Amino acid sequence: MIEQKATVIRRDAHQVWVEAERQSTCGQCQARKGCGTGLLAKHIGQRFSRIAVKTNKNLKIGQNVVVSIPEQALLSGAFMMYLVPLLMLFASATLARMANSGELVEIIAGLSGLLAGFFLVKKRLKNKNTGVQVKTTEDL
Repeated sequence: MIEQKATVIRRDAHQVWVEAERQSTCGQCQARKGCGTGLLAKHIGQRFSRIAVKTNKNLKIGQNVVVSIPEQALLSGAFMMYLVPLLMLFASATLARMANSGELVEIIAGLSGLLAGFFLVKKRLKNKNTGVQVKTTEDL
């Protein structure tokens, strides 16, 4: 499980919205002084991520919690978000090329496939139980 401290910012019927500060591993790296990523993170400052988590717990706005994400859910989500749209882009552009329809149609078909891939992933992940859990200090 990957765990991150977060704060409850909004509550709906069966879910809570939490906000967590994005963590960088740049502080642990030995090349931090000459690394562009570390310098960029220093100039951008603190960044926050907001996510919705389904829960039946009685959490209050402003309450500190720990969000737990299973590694398998993170890996499968990353696979779907990156690979499925790209595969749809290449497949639709290849089909347009095999139909000898011209370069402009190939480009449009590729972009349409990419957008269709994003739509499919969004639809699939929206209805999927990812196993993300919210724990309070009493649960730990």
